[in-house]
Amino acid sequence: MSDELSNEVREALWRLIELINFDDAAMVEKHQMLFDEALANSDDADAVEGQELLWILKDVIDWEAGFYVDWKDAASFISCMDELCARLDIELDWGVEDPQDEEFLEKASVPELMELAHEQLRLAGITLWNWNTDGDAYAGWIARGEDDEEMTTVAETLGLEIRTGDQPY
Repeated sequence: MSDELSNEVREALWRLIELINFDDAAMVEKHQMLFDEALANSDDADAVEGQELLWILKDVIDWEAGFYVDWKDAASFISCMDELCARLDIELDWGVEDPQDEEFLEKASVPELMELAHEQLRLAGITLWNWNTDGDAYAGWIARGEDDEEMTTVAETLGLEIRTGDQPY
């Protein structure tokens, strides 16, 4: 890990990566290595903290352990969530036969879909999390429901604005 991050931040970030990868050692190692590389290549590596960490993490975990979609890109949100859930053998019910149907996608919004996914994931013992992008996009990840308290603690340590998927930013 980069020397620019304190030990406390490094440990919390590593734990976040473990939580969103469901302790899959190979994925954890991959994402930690990619994060190190991305941080080393960052223009302001010395100043990276809080929400800024998420911008680096977003690129490292996208579609493997997290999502980042435009505010109106329901199709990508559905596809990415299906990918994330497939790792856990969970299949989400989007309420239609074909969730990629153009008519459905025109009416669907990412926040509504996020709430729907959150409800179903909670029944499976999983929590959908999202973070404040301060823009026209939605981003987040999934983790075990039993780790909710630890996720909140890790986020506080890192200075992150996150909340559960039933409360989209």
